Amino acid sequence: MAQVTQQSLAQSLQQTLSANAQERKQAEKFLESVEHGEHFVVPLLQLVNSTEADEHIRFAASLYFKNFVRRGWATSDETEDTISAADRQAVKSELVGLMITAPKKLQLQLGEAVSIIASCDFPERWPELITTLVGKLSATDFHVNNGILQTAHTVFKGWRSAFRSDALYAKINYVLSEFTEAYMQVFATTDRLIGEHADNRAALQVLLHSLNLLCQIYYDLNCQDLPPFFEDHMAEFMQTFHKYLVYTNVQAEGDDDDVAGDLEEVKASICEIIELYANRYEEDFAQLPQFVETVWSMLTTVGAAHKYDTLVSRGMAFLRTVVRNPRQRQLFASGDSLQLICERIVIPNAVLPTADEELFEDDPMQFVRRDVEGSDAGSRREAAADLVRGLLDQFGAETTQAMSRFIMQSLAQYAANAADWRQKDVAMFMATSVAVVASVGALGATRVNSLVDVADFYNTHVVPHLRAVDSDRDAPILKADALKYVTTFRSQLPHDVLVQALPMLTAHLAHPDTAVATYAAVSIERLLVLKQQGVLRLGAADVQPHAEAMLSHIFTALARADSPQKLAENDYLMKTVMRVILASRTSILPLAPAALEALARILAEVSKNPSNPRFSHFLFEALGALARFACASDASAIAQFEATLFPIFQNILQQDVAEFMPYVFQILAQLLSVHQGSGRLPDAYVALLQPLLQPALWAAQPNIPALVRLLQSYLQIGGAQLAAEGSLQPILGVFQRLVASRANDHHAFALLLAVTLYVPEPALANVLRPVLVLCLNRLQTSRTPKFVRNFVHYVGAVLCLSSGVTMLLDTMDSIQPDLFVSLLQNILLDALPLVVGRVERKTTVVGFGLLVASPRFQTSPSYAALTSSVLLQVTSILMDAAVKDSKAQADQAQVDDEDLDSLEIDDSGYQASFARLATLGDARIDPCPQFTDAAAGLAQVLKPAQSAVAASQLPAEARQFLSTLLQS
Repeated sequence: MAQVTQQSLAQSLQQTLSANAQERKQAEKFLESVEHGEHFVVPLLQLVNSTEADEHIRFAASLYFKNFVRRGWATSDETEDTISAADRQAVKSELVGLMITAPKKLQLQLGEAVSIIASCDFPERWPELITTLVGKLSATDFHVNNGILQTAHTVFKGWRSAFRSDALYAKINYVLSEFTEAYMQVFATTDRLIGEHADNRAALQVLLHSLNLLCQIYYDLNCQDLPPFFEDHMAEFMQTFHKYLVYTNVQAEGDDDDVAGDLEEVKASICEIIELYANRYEEDFAQLPQFVETVWSMLTTVGAAHKYDTLVSRGMAFLRTVVRNPRQRQLFASGDSLQLICERIVIPNAVLPTADEELFEDDPMQFVRRDVEGSDAGSRREAAADLVRGLLDQFGAETTQAMSRFIMQSLAQYAANAADWRQKDVAMFMATSVAVVASVGALGATRVNSLVDVADFYNTHVVPHLRAVDSDRDAPILKADALKYVTTFRSQLPHDVLVQALPMLTAHLAHPDTAVATYAAVSIERLLVLKQQGVLRLGAADVQPHAEAMLSHIFTALARADSPQKLAENDYLMKTVMRVILASRTSILPLAPAALEALARILAEVSKNPSNPRFSHFLFEALGALARFACASDASAIAQFEATLFPIFQNILQQDVAEFMPYVFQILAQLLSVHQGSGRLPDAYVALLQPLLQPALWAAQPNIPALVRLLQSYLQIGGAQLAAEGSLQPILGVFQRLVASRANDHHAFALLLAVTLYVPEPALANVLRPVLVLCLNRLQTSRTPKFVRNFVHYVGAVLCLSSGVTMLLDTMDSIQPDLFVSLLQNILLDALPLVVGRVERKTTVVGFGLLVASPRFQTSPSYAALTSSVLLQVTSILMDAAVKDSKAQADQAQVDDEDLDSLEIDDSGYQASFARLATLGDARIDPCPQFTDAAAGLAQVLKPAQSAVAASQLPAEARQFLSTLLQS
């Protein structure tokens, strides 16, 4: 292995930033090859800390370190430990000091690494962390203190979203016992020094940053429960918090109106704290009325500058929390309180900010993404809408009446002057806020305000913006508002309204404004998965008349892109393509040739420089769905798919486009599966087999599940051919590689299962011995629960073969006489109930039932003595309700009827993990398909051995269960 030095790492990290793809890949491969070696991490951290290194290299090193920790720090029985104990200790010894001295940009990356390490090791394997932090706190150097406080916040902030547990509380209590006294001293000192340096802008900047970190840590330490320490000192802390909530000082104000300064961040953090207390510790929070009055006043006077957005949003979140509490109703119940809140707080903050108008024009995709995915949840607009919903909880009629007046005034102003489109925009936004009572992402609004007529508002105020694509030329945002309205209230609008809306939405896919076209795509995509009582609200008959126009408009829009990156930017359009194909099912056949040509052209272009993982995933899902349904309707269509896609796939493999290779292997597996029944592998696939078995491909973890799936298809189509041509040994070589890895042994068994079921039994008998030797060696040297579980299932699969019992027992005896008896007693019996998955449990139950019923088993005293033990375990799988409940989730993904209508794709980062194409379905390898369920299978296979079953020594409940089963 190459020697790792600061210089070699700096050079490689510099090359990873290169514009030359080949140079980048070589550098990435070098880093991958050395990162698992001992002493890799020390020079990496030294490079992060080197003030002589280029700042871009230091940042790249910090980013690599964070990802290195994320990939390998956590360990389990199912994963390899790739970081040595010495390196782990070295990291923990250096990291706190590095956090203190590193620039803020690097602190963010290092902080994430600290958080990961602390979640795994603190406090059991990192007990010195808190004492180290406390020991480094300074009474004079607040630059150092800020580094320490940032580190502490990084460690503690994970508690905010953690589930309550004894272990979590023990960890928090340990921190409280070691940290709070020093924390309060720093808090008091910071407060005092801010007062002493009120005229010193530079000092205030450092001290206010300290105070903000102290506020964040206060929230961390209080987020799960109210500690006695903070309960005892609540008056002191709250007095200080109130002081800074109303604090003004021109020296503390930031110069940039677009970026929140330290003072604005402090005030926002205080609002976050008092919201927590109002929500969780109301009975102890005597200062609540004072803070309500203060925040109310602040929200009516704070400026409109962007730097105040987070403060305003958190202030409104605090008021929303208080107003939703029936016990605090009196604070808002006076005659004009609601009117004043709506007029002075809600409406001013519901107006679309100028910055958002500019974003809509300059970066429409960012505008849409922020809106659709909820990343603007902290915006003033969304906070205003949330406040309205809070008011509706306690004052439904009054709030609806007050807001309706503002909405109607705005609509009237727009009607009088269409150029004043902002009035219509705010009216539609607030109409939605008042109408929605409850909503979920998959359905939109699920409950609406009974005082609001959603359908009437749609017909009167929304449809006019959708009738003609070329309307609202000066205000395309109103079209976006109209499309969002349909999306939001899709579950509330009548079926005939949705059917009438579909052609209007389709037409807007051709709108020249990117944001409008994208909102149309989002709306269509959501409508196509909308269900009511398990049935799609828009059936194939509703969708099919518009499918061709939908695809045509989207492909035309995508074709306007002038670069691969620009083409891949709009994943919403590609997701809609996927959804249209899924909704069309086999009726997509007439549109398949044009759709295939368009998708192939897009694939060829984006493969030059993959830049958007979501777009890529939806593109391959669309291809997979298209191939699946077109070939199901017309098997001859496979020729066109292969002719069109193979050259592109070949280029992707030759160019080593790592991001796309797992997808290519999955699509190849699907296309090959279409040849089922031919009995032979097509020549093109035969030629591809040897390259697929090269170790370099299997070295990339994301490739492994996809390659295994592809080899399963090879074996399914041509298992006998591969055995006759001597191609099994290289495939078993892959198995040998995978079974040695804790991370990949389940893929090894998936491959082995395909070999076992699709290769003729005589050929299997010739290779079973070395396969079992490899498995037994793993059991002896590196046994894990996952491995044992998969091995038991595999044994059950072999036993299900026509001559499986004889083959397995003979092979085991050839390795060592009576080996299987020992294996059964010491490992397999205990592991039988651990098997998960409906098909897997059925296979295991049936396989071991066949074993017990076999003459070989019953005539051998050493085996026959285990009859009761085996029957008890297989029976327990069927009887134990707790086992059934614990397996329910695992079974959910294995139901026979795939729900492709509402298929959702999880977002996944580049190369972070394998991304399975859901539209392809599973390999569905079932060793005993003749049995519909485990109980029926066991009853059938045990009937020849009823006397042995009757003579077995079983508990009464198990005996009765088996008796009933055999009589059914």
